[in-house]
Amino acid sequence: MEDPIESRLRELMRAETNQSTPVEDHRLDRVLHKAHMHAGVFDLINLFARWGWVLSEGGSRALKHSRPVSRRSTHESLSVSPESKEMN
Repeated sequence: MEDPIESRLRELMRAETNQSTPVEDHRLDRVLHKAHMHAGVFDLINLFARWGWVLSEGGSRALKHSRPVSRRSTHESLSVSPESKEMN
């Protein structure tokens, strides 16, 4: 896949000096390789950070639902007096 920034950089370097030497081509390749490596590492770190956030959110929501929940609210259970239970 052709990178437009890379091709433009090559054009600019060739425009400055009409004669490109193998040393300059090798240096350009090293610079571009280093830039690609930095971009790749940043993308991987970003990917793992996002997946870490997704997993932590999923884990925290799963913990909220791990305990059984009563259908009665706490206010209803407190409002029922022991005397009314005896009448039923």
